Amino acid sequence: MKTEDIKLFHQVVDAGSLVRASEIFELPKSNISRRIKALEEELNIRLFHRQNRAMQLTDAGVKFYDKTKIMLNELEASIQEISAPTYEVSGHLRIQLLPLPDLLDIGRKIFKFMDIYPKISVEVLNSSEDKNLVENHIDVAMRIGEVLEDSSLVARPYKKVSFGFYSTPQYIEEHGLPLTAEDLKKLNMIRYRFPNGQIYSQLPFGKDKTVEVSGNLIMNSVPLIIEACLQNRGVIFMAEQVADFYVEKGLLMRLFNDIEPSINYGWLVYPSRKHLSLAARTFIDYMLQDVDGSTECLSIDSDLRGMTI
Repeated sequence: MKTEDIKLFHQVVDAGSLVRASEIFELPKSNISRRIKALEEELNIRLFHRQNRAMQLTDAGVKFYDKTKIMLNELEASIQEISAPTYEVSGHLRIQLLPLPDLLDIGRKIFKFMDIYPKISVEVLNSSEDKNLVENHIDVAMRIGEVLEDSSLVARPYKKVSFGFYSTPQYIEEHGLPLTAEDLKKLNMIRYRFPNGQIYSQLPFGKDKTVEVSGNLIMNSVPLIIEACLQNRGVIFMAEQVADFYVEKGLLMRLFNDIEPSINYGWLVYPSRKHLSLAARTFIDYMLQDVDGSTECLSIDSDLRGMTI
């Protein structure tokens, strides 16, 4: 049994379909199909259900994937350790990034990673939705929040993000400058709806206080929330690095300069380490190499939601 065929089986599963694997790895679909069928015959088990061209893992296929994924990852890591620095890491990565203002900077870092590891192909998904990493075959994703809710994932601290309250000078001129949390309650808050359906109405106000806000406009798009604010429709709670661009141009003003900004944390999250490919592990180490070493890796274990924007 060839390890290359087992790895190809993993790649088909990770890609989500035989057709997608064919596109990613530039292999004829017939070639992949033939090798998968030969692997099944050698194992004397069916790895996939084949119905109407769809390929879904059988129970045996799931078990074979889980067991052999760990084994091959360990084998690949051992080979790299023995043959370094001549060993070249290869594979395919699916990475989910949030639509944040530093998206281009993160993209440039990914491009540099690809230059260093030319045998790794990369697929980037730009989405604010909390996608299930395993079901969507995503190797690494970015999340924002103090803590995240999926206890099956591992989270690595990546960066801090400060949030504050903002509005246009025109809106404040018309409705008055809020000085207290009670003043804020009287203003129209443009609120964000999370992918899980929850509306972000309980907002941090300073270090140890929260304020319940309300408003007549709710959206799940950060660009649209900013646009609504620019059209003098209310107050927004936004990341400083997003809002600063508009503040510098005089389009927005920061409110409550006397209170401490709310801090949320950026994380790189990924499934359990036992399923982490060498390519994914190499990418994570690369992305975190300049991050403050005082923050530690942790498993997510909380019922609090992640703040994904």
